[in-house]
Amino acid sequence: MNNLIQITPVDNVAVVIQAADVIPAGHKIALQDIPKGKDIIKYGYPIGHAACDIKAGDHVHTHNLKTNLDGLLEYTYQENKRIYPGKKAAFFDGYLRKTGQAGIRNEIWIISTVGCVNKTAEKIRQEAQARYGHLCDGIFAYTHPYGCSQMGEDQEHTQKILAGLVRHPNAAGVLVLGLGCENNNIQVFKPYLGDYDPDRVHFLETQSVEDEMEEALTVISRLAKQASGEKRQKIGVDKLIIGLKCG
Repeated sequence: MNNLIQITPVDNVAVVIQAADVIPAGHKIALQDIPKGKDIIKYGYPIGHAACDIKAGDHVHTHNLKTNLDGLLEYTYQENKRIYPGKKAAFFDGYLRKTGQAGIRNEIWIISTVGCVNKTAEKIRQEAQARYGHLCDGIFAYTHPYGCSQMGEDQEHTQKILAGLVRHPNAAGVLVLGLGCENNNIQVFKPYLGDYDPDRVHFLETQSVEDEMEEALTVISRLAKQASGEKRQKIGVDKLIIGLKCG
């Protein structure tokens, strides 16, 4: 078992961590006989079923593993919090925001409502980082090619993603940068934020000011100074949200 990882005790497959002649590293190996039709368990849950009889030690992959999904399925998220009795409380050093969320970084973010202001956002970021980057964990511009002529659900998906970034607790302060003539203009975008802290989230429409660079730097100056007063504190891991990437 030295060359295998069994992720949970109930798994009937393990991950090979050193390539063999038959089973490549990172692939699954059967830990026991798995009859045809029986679930294949990994991470403590079924990941499919055996398409044929599988013997202990066999390579488990697409040739003998089939999905349990059938037809068109509707997916709804249901939170499943697991409580492990006897575990000691765990903590991390983070930044507790007014919303009750906790971040692990203390940054200033520039979020574009539309791809048309990407270059402006990047120039603002570069100058702001040079002037005020030392007051926080860095100043970053999150650009994208959307928000101009989008409509309907397509635009709504963009708005929801951008709103998630604005609300992200790793950002001590956010400058939402718009152009003014885009479909996803600031006034259209604001409702997707819900309630927000006006001390933390600021908005700038570049077509409405004479010098967008200086206007933006003035805002970021205030946000960075405000961020410099934030201190790491001991926070329970129940406040920690971890993003996982499939694969």
